[in-house]
Amino acid sequence: MNFKLEYLLIFLFCSCDNLELPKPNAYLRLDFPSPTYKEIVFENYGTTIELNTASTIVKNIINTTNTNSLTSKSISYPLINAEIKLEHYNLNKNIKLNDRLKRLNDFTSIHLKKSSNPPKIQEFTNQNKKVYASIINIKGDVTSPSQFYATDSVNNLLIGILNLKSKTKYDSVLPALEYIKKDIYHLIESIKWSDIK
Repeated sequence: MNFKLEYLLIFLFCSCDNLELPKPNAYLRLDFPSPTYKEIVFENYGTTIELNTASTIVKNIINTTNTNSLTSKSISYPLINAEIKLEHYNLNKNIKLNDRLKRLNDFTSIHLKKSSNPPKIQEFTNQNKKVYASIINIKGDVTSPSQFYATDSVNNLLIGILNLKSKTKYDSVLPALEYIKKDIYHLIESIKWSDIK
């Protein structure tokens, strides 16, 4: 009996060294450069915004429609594989604020169907600069987790749509989304309409 007990003790001590434990959940750590903001001008209108140039590439999108009431820019985040498409509209009798906001609402509704959570909507108002904005953030595995608009409600409308270029889980891109969100907030706070003094 002592003989069996000795073998059992030896077996237990030897097997303790190779004890397999489940690995804890790991999350991707992303280090983003500190933002450096630079003023960018919408050429046709003179409206300016500030963009993070430390981690983005800004390109003008050529307008293929016959209207000169639209200027578009693409803000690409190569490290994150994401892009914000910005559209600046000069409001007039052909381009109405309500029509453009309805289109944005329709686009947002498509992504809300893929999310199980209600959207988080943040409002921004600066009476002195005549900037009235709204940011819609959608949780879940959607390709466009943020859309926003800013307007002076008379002459100018700026619409932004964030698109993720690869299919990813929401939890894994959350740090990147938080980084981009700060850029979106700064962009809205920095808007200067050309016709507002």
